Amino acid sequence: MIRAVAFICFLVLFSASVSAQQLQGKDVLTRKCFQCHQASMWASVRGDRQAWLGVLYRMVGRGAFWTEEEINAMATFLAETRPVK
Repeated sequence: MIRAVAFICFLVLFSASVSAQQLQGKDVLTRKCFQCHQASMWASVRGDRQAWLGVLYRMVGRGAFWTEEEINAMATFLAETRPVK
């Protein structure tokens, strides 16, 4: 019985971690950034993934609460949709 409960707990934790890894950058961006910013504020900004990481970590320094997974998802999304021309 204890093994069955432990296995179920493992499955729940594993599925939660897979879901967290599948975060979509656009969804995170919409939920997190639009709390303080409008799209027009950064619509003209472009950069590669490293540049976007710098922007996101600067926001963390100013009080944004994001996980590493959320930061990586947003940086990837922004680099793909707002690349350097």
